Amino acid sequence: MKRAFWQGVLPRMLCVLFAACPAYCSEYFVATDGNDSNVGDINHPFKTIAKGVSIVVAGDTIYVRGGTYAYTGTSTAITLPSKTGSSETNRCSLIGYNGERAMLDFTAMTGTAADGLKINGSYWYVKGIDCKGAPHNGIKISGGSYNIIEFCSSFENRNTGIQLGGGAAYNQIINCDSYYNCDVGYGNADGFSPKLDVGTGNYFYGCRSWQNSDDAYDGYLRPSDDVNTTYEHCWAFKAGYLKDGTVCSGNGNGFKMGGSDTKLLRHNVVLKNCLAFQNKAKGFDQNSNKGSMTLYNCTAFSNGGNNFSIATSPLATGKTATVTNGVYFTGSNSLGTFVVQKTNSWLSLFTVTSADFVNTDPSAAYGARKADGSLPDINFMHLAAGSDLIDGGTYVGLWYHGSAPDLGYFEYGGCTTPFASDLNGDCEVDFLDYALLADGGAGDLRDIAQFAIEWLTCNRDPSSECWQ
Repeated sequence: MKRAFWQGVLPRMLCVLFAACPAYCSEYFVATDGNDSNVGDINHPFKTIAKGVSIVVAGDTIYVRGGTYAYTGTSTAITLPSKTGSSETNRCSLIGYNGERAMLDFTAMTGTAADGLKINGSYWYVKGIDCKGAPHNGIKISGGSYNIIEFCSSFENRNTGIQLGGGAAYNQIINCDSYYNCDVGYGNADGFSPKLDVGTGNYFYGCRSWQNSDDAYDGYLRPSDDVNTTYEHCWAFKAGYLKDGTVCSGNGNGFKMGGSDTKLLRHNVVLKNCLAFQNKAKGFDQNSNKGSMTLYNCTAFSNGGNNFSIATSPLATGKTATVTNGVYFTGSNSLGTFVVQKTNSWLSLFTVTSADFVNTDPSAAYGARKADGSLPDINFMHLAAGSDLIDGGTYVGLWYHGSAPDLGYFEYGGCTTPFASDLNGDCEVDFLDYALLADGGAGDLRDIAQFAIEWLTCNRDPSSECWQ
């Protein structure tokens, strides 16, 4: 191991494990039966999140007790601003207390531009919060960077569930759900949108998007250019359908990788182990994007348009399109000759039938998340024993089980549900993963605190499902 592990990562890990917050950090509580004139401790909580936000400093935590918090008015309900001294290791936090779910209900709000929860600042950590019914976006990161949103849901908003813009960069959206979002004209409400004037380096892990009136994930740019976005273990399904299951006039794409008014802008997108199924239109859609598009081990099933659609050329100078270890079943593809393809299921090496899969019924994908926020265990589109897609892939730097990587989202014989902190893919979160972190192998991983929590959970409780 490099010395950086012992000099950097280990001290931070020990701080997390044995002293979660320095002595100067404060904790405040918010509850539906609280009062903003209280002192804000667990026995005398505040009434509103805004009160907690107004007094926290870098490193402080606001715990929100379970229950429904109803909002009215015509302007954004809650804003998380920048706090002096905030950093990666000294964040302000807004967290559902002890696993309790706080529902922020914006349904009674009016106006067209009012967001529910807006993050203007940087280095905020938001976890365990549900947002519903905002006139505009349920959650909006507007200009803020290096924020983490984890295990949150945003639904039934009148525009996008979770949107990033205003130069928002290097944010992490981890294990979040966005669904049933619908705007009046059906053409703007996406599940997740790193789009328009978004910044670079944003990362989505373990997210689900379903039945949003427009797209599941939308990377359309105006005027941002040459920005990078990564999706890993994310699911996109039933885009272009309403809550009641009827189809609407929205675009209905799963992963819209880019696009722009001029059709010249570059959104460099990496998708690893992503799943797109039963969307009204395309599963993985270039949408005139001129940036690089890299798709590794992605699976598409029964999308209304092409499952994989990257057909518009040329790309911008120096940009490439690569699809490796991809799988689709039921439907069609549209891939230009400029797309570099390796060991995909539609190539002549393979024959794909329903017998290649354990199950092609996606109903389990709607199931509840696990207590830690990770995706539910499903056998939908898992490879069946004897499939020629097993061990048929190309190594792309992702962990695999067997003599070679498999094709598609799910590795046969591997973890049922992966953990973000399992960097070497051995279904355990341990010191080997910390070594990779020290060596710079973590990529856009969530912060060290969550890393340490997962390691503790795995090693204290072998039934926690990270041991598989």
